Amino acid sequence: MILGITSITLGFCCYFGVLTAPVAVALGIASLVQIKNNPNRYGGRGMAISGIIMGALYFVLIVLIMMLYGLGLLMGGLQ
Repeated sequence: MILGITSITLGFCCYFGVLTAPVAVALGIASLVQIKNNPNRYGGRGMAISGIIMGALYFVLIVLIMMLYGLGLLMGGLQ
């Protein structure tokens, strides 16, 4: 979850989120697998899911920003 938060908040500074977001998603999935295999020992399902969501949200936002930037370049080039 911490890496997911980092990717959203600090990720747009020098694309730092490109490093932290995939790790957040991978660790979130690994945590969910551990929780599923042994629910009596492990907890934190909500935090694992939120880490996955925030890591994925970073990639959605960065793709949206790139698309808007590319659209701006195309529209500016047509003048």
